[in-house]
Amino acid sequence: MKFVVEGAAEDPDTSTVPATLMPHYPRPDAREAATARHITMYEYTRAGTDEPTHLYLNARSYMDPVTETPKEGTSEVWEVINLTDDNHPLHVHLAVFAVLEQRSLRRVDEFRDCMKRRNDARACGVDRHLAGGRRHVVPRQERGWKNVFKVRPSAVTRILVRFKPLTDAASPEESRFPFDVTTGPGYVYHCHILDHEDNEMMRPMKIVR
Repeated sequence: MKFVVEGAAEDPDTSTVPATLMPHYPRPDAREAATARHITMYEYTRAGTDEPTHLYLNARSYMDPVTETPKEGTSEVWEVINLTDDNHPLHVHLAVFAVLEQRSLRRVDEFRDCMKRRNDARACGVDRHLAGGRRHVVPRQERGWKNVFKVRPSAVTRILVRFKPLTDAASPEESRFPFDVTTGPGYVYHCHILDHEDNEMMRPMKIVR
């Protein structure tokens, strides 16, 4: 594709790239998290076959009531549990996040069966299934603040999700976005594979103050 611009601009562009883009770039620190959540990826198949029918986050469809209500100006730790056999690029709207750790689950079939019955990571012993699991090194190019990250199958990915501007602001007022994030229709998080998000691997969020 080629764009041909004809004629001279009425107002010349005098903008320049600043010498310093962000002088105080905040480093990810899990200690700042106000709360922690489990976000679980499920794949459902037709009975007696391996044919997938739909994919859910936290065993809920997109139209189910909101269950994630992050507070503006805070950060949260999300433990993303991928119980599928696929790598899913997780995308969170509004927020940025940093990957803290990725670790494989042990006896994943046992854990998956329990989760499909109970949808409760604690009750199904997620820590026990992570104990001794292989740690996966996060590539250097993936260690900064992001809004998409590939979540490994049969593993738990811990991310620090930042629901505030990417600055070192300390006061509550400075930690707010320059627009009202509490108004509708709200925001979502989802798998960024089109076929997956079209088949319900997407959930709404409601930001509160």
